[in-house]
Amino acid sequence: MAEDEGGPSSTSAVAGRLGKPVSGIGPTRAGLIAKGLIYATDHGLIGYTVPGMAPFIRRQHQT
Repeated sequence: MAEDEGGPSSTSAVAGRLGKPVSGIGPTRAGLIAKGLIYATDHGLIGYTVPGMAPFIRRQHQT
């Protein structure tokens, strides 16, 4: 999702990046929603609940 510059991410695009079918990331998606890290912005779209999360994750991935 961080690759999408913090905007809403397509669930299917995230699944594709992970090499999984959309149905394969459902439990992970549900878990992240339950923890309050992401939310469903619209049908088929997810976004971070915390402003600035995408740049933070990109910085962590670079180290």
